Amino acid sequence: MKKKMLCLMSLAGIAMVLASCGGTNKPTTGNDTTGILKTPTTITLWSITGQNNRPQLESYITAFKEIEPNITINNVYQSGSYNDLEGMVSKGFLGDNYPDIVQGYPDNVANYIDYGKAVKLDDYINNTEYGWNEFDKSDIIAAFQDEGKEYTVSGTYSVPYSKSTEEMFYNADVLIGLDLSKQDKEINGGAPLNAAYFDTLTWDELFDHLCPAIEAYNATLPTDQKILKTDQAYHSIFAYDSDDNLFITLAKQYGYGYTSVVNGAGSVDFNNDGMKSVMKRFKTAYDKGYFLTKGSAGGNYTNTYFTLQNTLFSVGSTGGVKYQFDAAHPMNVGVARIPQADTKSPWTINQGPSLCILDHNGDENRKLASWLFYKYMTNTTNSLDWAINSGYMGIRNSNYESDEYKEATSIEGKQEKTLDILMAKSASYLPKITPNMYVSPAFKGSSQCRTQVGGLFTAVLTSDGTDATINDLFSKAESTAKLAL
Repeated sequence: MKKKMLCLMSLAGIAMVLASCGGTNKPTTGNDTTGILKTPTTITLWSITGQNNRPQLESYITAFKEIEPNITINNVYQSGSYNDLEGMVSKGFLGDNYPDIVQGYPDNVANYIDYGKAVKLDDYINNTEYGWNEFDKSDIIAAFQDEGKEYTVSGTYSVPYSKSTEEMFYNADVLIGLDLSKQDKEINGGAPLNAAYFDTLTWDELFDHLCPAIEAYNATLPTDQKILKTDQAYHSIFAYDSDDNLFITLAKQYGYGYTSVVNGAGSVDFNNDGMKSVMKRFKTAYDKGYFLTKGSAGGNYTNTYFTLQNTLFSVGSTGGVKYQFDAAHPMNVGVARIPQADTKSPWTINQGPSLCILDHNGDENRKLASWLFYKYMTNTTNSLDWAINSGYMGIRNSNYESDEYKEATSIEGKQEKTLDILMAKSASYLPKITPNMYVSPAFKGSSQCRTQVGGLFTAVLTSDGTDATINDLFSKAESTAKLAL
């Protein structure tokens, strides 16, 4: 792609820009090998690709056909959640009605491994003719590669594609420059709030200083100037979109344990005194009106309340940045790292679906065809295209280092209070997070662990908060999670 085109590029979609410039939305092949497979072979891809990103995926499929004419890809978009997709695949194993490539999370892949259907990819990755070369291995972000190996069996069973993490979004119109020194002189050293302060926010700072000060400041304002709005049934200062992600992230940040693999088997570790104390802390914040989650907000994504300005903060997936902005209620949205237990050792979740190749009765052509397509769709050119235009993270270090990415994510010349500037801020902030992303081990039953801790978080927040209730909720969640092992 020419630099001239990319400087015009909107993060909402490459196709519209190229069309307006008289160009074509056809990815280049980079250094891909060509004509590897000599036998006509058809493979099927199942994914939950959003409507906005489908033209990109389909363009990769079309262009791949030109370098591998013997490979035909049957592209099928599925609806529902990734767990729903896993259920369809697992059911399909019984009647040989399942895809060659499937999108999913490690917890899903762990079940495919248990069925004996997930293909170990190391021989393909290391093949001297059509595998990753040394540049690929160093270029693809290590944390994403490592995720594909975090299973109870050795080897690589999933590979990165639509990766994301979480960021903290905040109402910069209200918060940047806000002087809270009269309410709490310790906040930001007595200086007005700025971006650097939010980049190093801890949970203790948030709940012990910032939230009480904001509440006290709000009480001094006339009714028509309040910064804490109560227009919706659910409102707070701080909102988090994912109960399960938050529980798992807190377990990592505080080092109290979530799950682990012991002697090759999954272990449920989250029922411990440390996590109970953390949950009590968040329960107190919830009761004070400082904090809420999707589960405690009627099952609605909390960005709904953020964009209506009924919360001042919203933590959500980088893959869903566009949902943190509403043109009907425009505001300048700031972007920062999520709060930490200790900013000296920051942790943010590595999420977003990867791809898994499934075996069909040992058909080597189908496995090779699947690998070749995956390698093509994530080459340097296509991964850059995906990073710039899909809202997902670039999976290669070179994506972030390229002039095209820097231009597309620059906020220079962009209008304030627009989605374009928010997406540019988010994308440009991602390189600060990638060195500190973590993954949880995946094993048979780990998806049930995730489900249980998400429900546990919601239940604790909306409970009476007594020790007896919290102990009971933890025990029930643990027992249910262990049934899936």
